[in-house]
Amino acid sequence: GDLVGPFASIAEKLEGTLGRFGIERYGAAGEPFDPTVHEALMHGHSADVSEPTVQQVLQPGYRMGERIIRAARVAVVDPEA
Repeated sequence: GDLVGPFASIAEKLEGTLGRFGIERYGAAGEPFDPTVHEALMHGHSADVSEPTVQQVLQPGYRMGERIIRAARVAVVDPEA
């Protein structure tokens, strides 16, 4: 969930420190599903999409340049058949 208070402050400082070392967070709802950078934990179908799409990011991924440190864990929806 969303962090508040001192936990949010510590999380922001950690993200800033990681950013200085070139580590960035990635993964967003609505982007095309790519199994090389996403780990699908849930799957569904929807008439609203035309290709496999990230519906929800359960845990963000982290990468350093082109190297994946941790894949984004996501819920995916496919187009209805």
